[in-house]
Amino acid sequence: MTDEERTAAAADLTLTVDALTMLFEHVEELVLCCDVDGTLRFASRAVGNLLGYDPRAVLGRNMVDFIHPDDLPAILEGLQRWTDRAGAPFGAEVRVRTVEGEWRRLRYDTVVGDTLGALGTFVITLRPELVGADERSSLRSRPLAEERVVRLASVFLDHAVDDFDKAMHGALDELAGLDSVTRSSVYLSDGNGWVVQRALWQACANAPELALPARLRVADLHLTRELAAGREVRLSMPWSHGMEMARERDLFERAGLRSLVAAPMINEDRFVGMVMLESTIGNLAFDATHSNALRSAAAIFTGAVVRHEVELRLADQARTDRVTGLGNRWAFDQALDLALTDLAVGVSPGVGLALMDLDRFKVINDSLGHAAGDRLLRDIASRLRSAADDDTVLARLGGDELLVLVDRSADVNDSEARITRLVRALDPPFDVAGQARRVTASVGLVHAADATVGAGELLRRADVAMYRAKAQGGRTVAVDDPRSRAREGARLWREAELRVALQGSAIVPHYQGEWDLLTGELLGAEALVRWRHPRDGLLEAGAFVPMAEEVGLIDELGERVLSCACREAAAWVRARGSQRFVLRVNLAADQLRHDDLPSRVRAQLQEAGLPAEALCLELTESTLLADPVAAVARFEELRADGVGLAIDDFGTGYSSILQLKRLPVTALKIDRSFVSGLPDSELDRAIVRATVQLADALGATVTAEGVETPEQRDALIELGCTRAQGYFLSRPEPAPAFAARLLATMGSGGGSPVR
Repeated sequence: MTDEERTAAAADLTLTVDALTMLFEHVEELVLCCDVDGTLRFASRAVGNLLGYDPRAVLGRNMVDFIHPDDLPAILEGLQRWTDRAGAPFGAEVRVRTVEGEWRRLRYDTVVGDTLGALGTFVITLRPELVGADERSSLRSRPLAEERVVRLASVFLDHAVDDFDKAMHGALDELAGLDSVTRSSVYLSDGNGWVVQRALWQACANAPELALPARLRVADLHLTRELAAGREVRLSMPWSHGMEMARERDLFERAGLRSLVAAPMINEDRFVGMVMLESTIGNLAFDATHSNALRSAAAIFTGAVVRHEVELRLADQARTDRVTGLGNRWAFDQALDLALTDLAVGVSPGVGLALMDLDRFKVINDSLGHAAGDRLLRDIASRLRSAADDDTVLARLGGDELLVLVDRSADVNDSEARITRLVRALDPPFDVAGQARRVTASVGLVHAADATVGAGELLRRADVAMYRAKAQGGRTVAVDDPRSRAREGARLWREAELRVALQGSAIVPHYQGEWDLLTGELLGAEALVRWRHPRDGLLEAGAFVPMAEEVGLIDELGERVLSCACREAAAWVRARGSQRFVLRVNLAADQLRHDDLPSRVRAQLQEAGLPAEALCLELTESTLLADPVAAVARFEELRADGVGLAIDDFGTGYSSILQLKRLPVTALKIDRSFVSGLPDSELDRAIVRATVQLADALGATVTAEGVETPEQRDALIELGCTRAQGYFLSRPEPAPAFAARLLATMGSGGGSPVR
């Protein structure tokens, strides 16, 4: 045996000894378990009453230390005779040494071979000689009864929480095997004045009907009132004719009972239940063997029930979300697996699964505090429970996300109707810290009509549908469908391809020139990201940049474009010499969130050899609004290095004049939506004119985007905007083509369409 196996065996032995100590606590006889060599492995607490020893002090000692030398040969002969056999020699008297060293005469009435496996090969029961010869006959049945009690106890030593009823029936089977017992049963108290039959065992197949109903109010019978008060009950024919026993008499006579004994199950003054033996063939009422066995059994059942209650509470805590009282993810997974099993075997017509995300819950949680948020979650859970039917399982996934299992759902319409009923339960305002707050939810729903789709796939589909609901503005139920799954599959594939592309050279910048409309001079270029896709060809930014932002790749993508553009522009700046050239690179919101943005940009410039004055970072107004305080601090540091700042798509966001005043802006770029209406739209003309005047006031340049026609070019010049980019002037092109265009315009007086 290895050290690990010895350690495990020792732990199992300790648990078994502890369990038996509890089970035999109230047994008057001394119960010993020993190996074939006589080493004691267990001693019940009666060893203290009969001999004065601490039960644990005798463990590991040999039985020969306690037996009188003259009696030892007979004991050893009996042990050898019953090795590897189950039996019950009884009646022998033996002298046993007390803790004071005196010899006390005790009678051992049973030796049972190999009852408890590794714990001991023999179980020996010792008791004082208290009866005369005329009572010996009745005592001969006691060892067999006590053996059954030992086996009854062992049933409960090791059982899973879910197997408790099986253990109860197995234990009652041992009691039903006693002489003259027709039926054994256990009733448990529900704590509300009722006892409910938890298990019964009939010793014969043709047993009559039950004497007591399966559910009984304690106050209805004198018998149950006595048991609830902690007193045993022994009854036999002829039944008492007192008024207090009138109903019992009718019940017992109708069931054909001749006798009944019942023992209360009491734990710390709490009535747990009762154990009852019935007989239609004999008198159990005044049989000491049955009474002792029943009393021991009641103690064993009590300990087992109390232990089971603790196990159930612990299991329930492990399956329950602490905040809402709903099930947790583990409990939900179990319920979903069971529902899919029912679906597979045809018990259920279908299963619906929904992922529910509470809209704007984070705002409430952050503004009013987590305690208020937890109370709101509890109120939401209570509303949903009230609106849910018996086949709906609710659980909290975490944060503000809930899971809903719609079991036994006929079709997707049925699932959607039941989910919608839950969502509508949230319509009335909630009281949150004294304020009336409305809570809505974005829900993704998937329905399965067969068991070919696994639990993980259903959760994934519900998650995709939930995000589609949020994209639609929230407060809606989005149902999973094949087309949305196909789109999501394509998006996931495209995401994987983008991750691979970022590791190679497929992500490149193209450059669209920025022109002086009066002179035709090429003033600079905007770096626009492109993806050379191996299958779909050259992809523009709109085909993959939004996805990169969603999946957290935009930071890496932006770094790639900035690095490549700075290296390529450095050569152009050197070639132009004294002629200024400005490289414009777009900056994403994720990049702006980094505290080390200025040092990152500084490192890129230094590595590429590009002067800081040649770089201008472009941000949209919405990006600036995400964190204006941080934007001001970081761009002031960049401006101190010489890097420019341009607000892209100006006029389409919500920036205020105050924000523009605080930011070190060097350029404004008029959005193409205001250029497209030129020269005819008076409103667009007014916006362009105002933007030019604002840029002048800020000491910034102004550039128009999206110039497509000569008329738009002429209108911009008329309105005072002389810098522009657009397809009419030049298209975005790869670095070699743009470099050739740049060289062609140097000293030539321009290369773009001018008047």
